[in-house]
Amino acid sequence: MSEVEFAKASSKGQVVIPQSIREKLGIEEGTPFAVWSSGNRILFKKMDLPQKSWEEVAAPFRRLAKERKLTFDDVEMAIRKVRSTKK
Repeated sequence: MSEVEFAKASSKGQVVIPQSIREKLGIEEGTPFAVWSSGNRILFKKMDLPQKSWEEVAAPFRRLAKERKLTFDDVEMAIRKVRSTKK
């Protein structure tokens, strides 16, 4: 079992995770957590979210564009139309 470390909440409810624990778990700025309570405990679980490549993210959109036979010009025209309404 590891040693107990102590922390305290700030006025905004923020808690600093001790450096030794951050290093051990590879926690960096922006690391996502699930947080829940159990009795008088607060539990944090580091989330290792899957990282998708751009190809994986874009695949459904490419498929839809192909099904609808969209051209590059169609996409450019749609972008111009949206941008012109945002002024």
